[in-house]
Amino acid sequence: MLFHQFLPQPQWSEHIDSILVQEDFSTINFANRNPVKVLPSTLAVIGIQYGNPMKVVTNSREDLLSTSGITGLQTTYKTYKSTASIGTILIRFKPGGLTSFTPYPIHEFRDANVDLKLIFPAHFVSEMEHQLHEAVNMSERLTIVHKFLLSVYRHHKADEMIRQMSRQIQQQSGPISIGQLAGQFFASKRTVERRFKDFIGISPKKFANIVRFQQAIQLRKAGTNYLDIVHACNFSDHAHFAHDFKTFTGCSPERFFGSEVQPELARHFNDNHTKPLIQHTMYH
Repeated sequence: MLFHQFLPQPQWSEHIDSILVQEDFSTINFANRNPVKVLPSTLAVIGIQYGNPMKVVTNSREDLLSTSGITGLQTTYKTYKSTASIGTILIRFKPGGLTSFTPYPIHEFRDANVDLKLIFPAHFVSEMEHQLHEAVNMSERLTIVHKFLLSVYRHHKADEMIRQMSRQIQQQSGPISIGQLAGQFFASKRTVERRFKDFIGISPKKFANIVRFQQAIQLRKAGTNYLDIVHACNFSDHAHFAHDFKTFTGCSPERFFGSEVQPELARHFNDNHTKPLIQHTMYH
């Protein structure tokens, strides 16, 4: 399986964290033939398929995804699987970065997969999808993606207060009083919650919980025991930690970390040494 990760062009560095390319054109032993979980993170995503379609799995139901779409911030895991060979480009947006590319309220994308043709002019999207399918190498595909981004870019003024707040939450790895944070910026808690929803797509409390969840994963991967994770991430007790973890992953921490066999896509991503700017565990 081919897996590459790229930093965005300088003009997009304020908005985009990284661009991932996943490719496996095997017709039989393709990656993602088994379901893979995509975990909550602080990154909204535009996903574009130039291989075969992907499916989203909900309980026992499987639905085909559109060729390209936006996935907003997730508040729980989603399960996906391939239908055959893979060719996928994922554009991962920094918190608030997607607001400069879509005219629609960001919170409307929360926990949703939305066809790009419903967001942007359909002929722009169709042309981009066709060009990606016809492209013969990765360099051509990245050029096509950058041209598409340029065609839909909006000169939207960022909410600097909320951007700074989101960075502070990430620096503190999640556990933070939203009331105290609002006070630091001389704003009311209600104002912060409203503007956070408008710029980031979810409430500041939910955002902080996702950051804390991702920090807990990083700590456990580094060998930290559960008791120290509970303390470091400011959970009230292990039951609180386990409850939040199951909300985000669908299983207990013990089961999550005890799994020795990862889907191929998860293994490639998690073992990748070219780290994005925001280090999140994306797959399981």
